[in-house]
Amino acid sequence: MLAMIEKLINEHGSSTILKERLQLINDKYEVLESKLALAEKENESLKKELQRISSQLEAQEKSKEFVSFKGAKFKRKPSGSFENSVYCPKCEGAMVALENMFPFVCGSCGSTAGFNGGQLTKVLQEVASEYA
Repeated sequence: MLAMIEKLINEHGSSTILKERLQLINDKYEVLESKLALAEKENESLKKELQRISSQLEAQEKSKEFVSFKGAKFKRKPSGSFENSVYCPKCEGAMVALENMFPFVCGSCGSTAGFNGGQLTKVLQEVASEYA
């Protein structure tokens, strides 16, 4: 009879211990699920922010970009179109054309472009169509 009572106590005691351990495991699981859900939300938010910042960076890089064409450089505006100014391919300084029949020349280093002041409108159209 004592053996039977001892067996009952052992089984019942083990059951309580197992139940407590199971509850502890369930509590930890719920905490981990909560942390996972929070991490997933944060991850989505960070992905959106990364996409936004990447788009801004791409636009910023595009706006600072110089394009070489016919012996000169042209600078992009933030809108993606090009400035009406002509820049030196060597030093990126401003180039000028005296009258409309002389080629553009850099005031700093003396480099010349392959077109003159009268051709600027046409060259700008070509640049815009080629680098759009």
